[in-house]
Amino acid sequence: MNMLQIEGKEVKLTNLEKLYWPELNLTKGDMINYYIKMGPYILPHLKNRPFSMKPYPDGIDGKSFYQKQCPKEAPDWLETFPINSSKKGYVDWCLINDLPSLIWIANRACIEMHTWFSRVPNLDKPDIAVLDIDPSGDTGFKESQIIAKLFKIIIDELKLTAIPKTSGATGIHIYIPIEPIYSFTQVREFLLKICRIVEEANPGLATTERNVKKRGSKVYLDAVQNASGKTIPAPYSLRPTPQATVSTPLLWKELEDDNLLPTKFTIENTISRLSQTGDLFRAVLNERQILPIV
Repeated sequence: MNMLQIEGKEVKLTNLEKLYWPELNLTKGDMINYYIKMGPYILPHLKNRPFSMKPYPDGIDGKSFYQKQCPKEAPDWLETFPINSSKKGYVDWCLINDLPSLIWIANRACIEMHTWFSRVPNLDKPDIAVLDIDPSGDTGFKESQIIAKLFKIIIDELKLTAIPKTSGATGIHIYIPIEPIYSFTQVREFLLKICRIVEEANPGLATTERNVKKRGSKVYLDAVQNASGKTIPAPYSLRPTPQATVSTPLLWKELEDDNLLPTKFTIENTISRLSQTGDLFRAVLNERQILPIV
């Protein structure tokens, strides 16, 4: 067992040599090192958002499980927030608000950083509206690009700022930073109107059908994930893919590249990319927009 002293707090590190990405020979220690270096970029996007743990104790090829309740063995300095639960009365959710907390959660084998769409204390008022472009059947990232560009046309017409990122798999997430004054219902209704416009524009490729079996080989336009208690991988979160991909913010012009692949963005090159691009998601932190009438 190793002890890391950081920001006046002690974090226990375990099993650092365990392989998490066997094909790449990447270990748990490599993952923790990634999050240490990425702390300044990812922490602002995690701050005060309830965090859903999904440990992979044996790496990406092993079993994983979701865990909302903060473990009893969590250090005293880890921030939590109690949220009502119909089954348990309430659940103490972790808040990953500083680097020691980020390292601690990574040491618990949480490869992915799943957080809410809203922040404490205004949990019923999201500060982001997210369009989740999710390929189904035989569709993939190329089809996601086509749909993302259709969304961009509408977003520009509405004079909104929006930033895309790879999901880390075959999808694309489009974030619209908003004033935290709307209910989740209002946000969903706004996004669903945009989704239906895209669906009507390309009915052969786009669908808002929630039933997976009925979608066929179409790209699902998901707005319903914008809901209380739902989570999404944060920008710069690692994903449990064979290539150790990262959910990476993009420039819109990058989506014009027909050769673009999500596997281009990985644990190996994200830090060097950031040194060139800076945080492309800073507008999500700094801008607050009013939702226009659609």
